[in-house]
Amino acid sequence: MIYISPAKINRGFNVLKKRSDGFHDIETNFQFLEWGDEIIFNFDTKISKVYCPEVEEKNNLAYKAIQLIKETCKINKEVSIKIKKNIPIGSGLGGGSSNAATVLLVLNKYWKLNLSNKVLKKLGSSLGSDIPIFIEGVARKARGKGEIFSKTSLKEDIIFLVMPRCKISTAKAFQQIKADDFKNSKSSKDFNFFEKWARKNYKEIDDSFMWLESIKKGNLTGTGSALYAIFNSFEEARKIMDNAPKNNDYFVTRSLNESPLLKVLNENGV
Repeated sequence: MIYISPAKINRGFNVLKKRSDGFHDIETNFQFLEWGDEIIFNFDTKISKVYCPEVEEKNNLAYKAIQLIKETCKINKEVSIKIKKNIPIGSGLGGGSSNAATVLLVLNKYWKLNLSNKVLKKLGSSLGSDIPIFIEGVARKARGKGEIFSKTSLKEDIIFLVMPRCKISTAKAFQQIKADDFKNSKSSKDFNFFEKWARKNYKEIDDSFMWLESIKKGNLTGTGSALYAIFNSFEEARKIMDNAPKNNDYFVTRSLNESPLLKVLNENGV
């Protein structure tokens, strides 16, 4: 069985302060994309494995999610999965977090574990700060480490993705924050705390901004490296893509207020 593991974008991303536990308080709006990775689940197996050439198994959040849910529920069932990566690693589009959340949600359904979303989000947050939003499955404003959700009203738009061929480690981005950086933080809907830093440290990102902003306003998602712009139609965005610089990857999709994965699980079960 195949399930989509959707990408996300951040509509604005502000870092408010460093916490006593070493993490940072953030403020952002999460929205899903009608595009992402694909995960093939095979339950006819004697050992749990994750096949994903781009990420070593022991470091793969999806593999960690399998082991975590087995240990938590004390079960001996096995599953092997293959991940077709469409979401670039280190792009700020949430690929690894989405993969882990997809595993938790599908295994909870298929193995009939009956874990609540609250429990699944707690499990997910132990692996990564972005995992709970994919389990939540609905566009949300997020605070805290990104796990405290409140309702938000976001327009579903045509999204043009620009994906420079460079990776940004989220951990590295947060480690680079200096005390003075908080003076420049803003609570506006399009402000991204990391844009200035990303443009300064990654020429590919700065070049992409320069090109994109000659056409439309560009926005960094999360800690980067992907940019997005909002267009009025697929046709308009695809015309831009046809003439875009060849040193990036591009995709045209739609932003969604409901996760396409959760929609399938709710409608069809497994």
